[in-house]
Amino acid sequence: MSFLPASNKPGLLTGIYLTNAISGPLTIFWNWAPANVAGATKRAFVTAMVGGLFAAGAVIGPQSFQARDAPEYRPAKITILATQIAGGCTTIALFLYYVWQNKSRRADESHWAEDAFMSPEVWARMTDKENKRFRYSY
Repeated sequence: MSFLPASNKPGLLTGIYLTNAISGPLTIFWNWAPANVAGATKRAFVTAMVGGLFAAGAVIGPQSFQARDAPEYRPAKITILATQIAGGCTTIALFLYYVWQNKSRRADESHWAEDAFMSPEVWARMTDKENKRFRYSY
């Protein structure tokens, strides 16, 4: 919709609304990333990376709107479209990875005995790769 002619006001307005629709899923993403890692250090690192990359995008994004590209700002629109597609593809890839990991971990569950349950202290120090009882959320 970003590439519609200027005369198509409803289509352009819809495109603006869709671009700003990222705000809703953004809160889910901010919680989804650290929820799918275990271990205090790894969780802190993932949270810092999400915040840092979000801040970098907030700084770099407006720089794609150059005065020489006015009034259509085609390179900026292409950049926004490409980052939205990349984000969607990454989300789908993570979803499929989490489903696959949960299924493989469920298959390994059958040989666990009740006495193999770890204490919360041990559980808290293990990462999601080490702890085979960890389940990814999606």
